[in-house]
Amino acid sequence: MSEQEIITWFGTLWPGPMVKASHWMFSFGETLHFVGLCVLLGAMLFVDLRLLGFFKSIPVKSVLAVLPWGIVGFAINAATGWLFFTSNPGLYWGNSAFRIKLLLIMIAGINALIFTVVEHRQVALIGPGEDTPTFTKTTAALSLILWFGVLLIGRMLPLFTISVN
Repeated sequence: MSEQEIITWFGTLWPGPMVKASHWMFSFGETLHFVGLCVLLGAMLFVDLRLLGFFKSIPVKSVLAVLPWGIVGFAINAATGWLFFTSNPGLYWGNSAFRIKLLLIMIAGINALIFTVVEHRQVALIGPGEDTPTFTKTTAALSLILWFGVLLIGRMLPLFTISVN
C-alpha cells in the first residue's frame, strides 16, 4: 500500500466523512480542542511549576492530584485531533508543522512516562517548603517546553499548509 493510499484510507475513517458533510462539526471540534488545550496546559503548568520549585507552600502530592485533569485535556485534544485529521488527512500529513507537532507530543509522552516510572512515587512524598530533585526539575522543564511547543506549532499549522487533498 502506498503512502497516498494510506492517506486516502484515513479519510474514509470515522468521523472524517461526517465532518466533511457537516457545516458545524469542524468548528465545534475546534472549540473543544481549545477547551482541551486549556485544561491540559493549565494542569501541566501548575504541576510543572511546583516541580520546578514554585508554590513551595503546597505539598507535591496535592499538586499531582491535578494530573488527571491534564489527562482529560489530552484525551479531548486527541479525540478532536483525530476528527480534524480524518476530515482531510492529505492536508495534515503534507504539512511539516503537523509532523513536528506529532513528534513533540510523542516526546512529551515519553517524558511523562519517564517521570511516572522513575520519580512520581518519591516526589509525591515531598512536603510543603521542600524542593524537588534535579532530575524532577529537568523533566518538569522539558514538559513545559514540549507542551508549549505543541501549542506554538499547532498555531502555525495554517502557515505551512501545502496540500489540499
